[in-house]
Amino acid sequence: MNDLTAKLSQEQTTLLSTMAQQYLMEDVWPVWSFTVATLDNYGLDAEKLIRSLPRVGSRGHFGPSYGLTSHNGSYIADDDRPALTIAACLHLPELEPYVSDPFLRVLHTLIGMQRSAPISTQEATRPQFTLADIEREVPGLPKRFVARLPGVLALEPATWGGSSGGTAAEGTWWRELRREIRQYKEAKTLHDYVQTTTRLITAQASEIPGTAPVMPAPATSAAPGPYVDEALIAALEAKDTTLQLDKLLALVGELNANHADRHTYACQMLLRAILDHVPPAFGHRTFEQVVANVAFGQTDKAYIKKLTAFRNSGDDALHRPMSTKPSLLNMDDLPPRTYINVLLQAVLDSLPSVPQPTAHVGGA
Repeated sequence: MNDLTAKLSQEQTTLLSTMAQQYLMEDVWPVWSFTVATLDNYGLDAEKLIRSLPRVGSRGHFGPSYGLTSHNGSYIADDDRPALTIAACLHLPELEPYVSDPFLRVLHTLIGMQRSAPISTQEATRPQFTLADIEREVPGLPKRFVARLPGVLALEPATWGGSSGGTAAEGTWWRELRREIRQYKEAKTLHDYVQTTTRLITAQASEIPGTAPVMPAPATSAAPGPYVDEALIAALEAKDTTLQLDKLLALVGELNANHADRHTYACQMLLRAILDHVPPAFGHRTFEQVVANVAFGQTDKAYIKKLTAFRNSGDDALHRPMSTKPSLLNMDDLPPRTYINVLLQAVLDSLPSVPQPTAHVGGA
């Protein structure tokens, strides 16, 4: 059985983060061609990565299965919009306040509604709920989450199945409440929810004749490429600029070498040095000023802003004194390679060029 809670590779996390960032900004999952093209720019294969993600339950289209995305192994068209599930929030903490936290509030409200629904001795009853019911019973839910809720519920085993109808846009959406939702009454946390879902889906799949456990594609992290893209380094080497790049190129080269040799502390120190070294390329003195003032694109700014959090682990590697406690830093504490590659591409784009001599036309 695959473990949906197991730590992902940096490449797998980059895939999920790319999809999540657009979802949070636009309230709709990006088309697959966008995700493929974005990861192509970072030297990553989105098709292989999405197939490498853990999944529990049955293989293929027969029998139930559940993973970190809605993709179940079939072909993805360019205009398809594969979505992340609630389980993906385990690997993207930035999603929790906007997705998994409100989902768990709604889930337990629905469990209470199902348990308290009136029953009849004369006819089968199928309790239903609407978005208005949710907003009344769970006050304070973000409006944007409520608008996305029908799509979220359709992807989750706790709430999928049963009848539904209407549209959220027209205020007519409704969904049937199934008694199976009671199986989640003890799932109080995100981890509890994922573990409960794993147990239930695995049991259901095992009862279907001819189904087999999901077998993921080999992990793409087995043979990772260089931490900083070699084509980007070559472009920096060829750049004709008024700023000296010898130190930056040395730092980047040493970072790649130490990353390949899995030298945790050297990588942390070199990364911190790069963040402190590049602000003049943007016309600023500190990295904090770069993040606050430079007009990056939305996705690139999100990646670069996240690099500020990794200054703490650099400080840890450099300044934590000896003690009786072991160090907890390891290679997994480095930021995804996407973040530093986006930053260095922005450096390349922002470097001031050497002024070209002005041609003078002689008079007669």
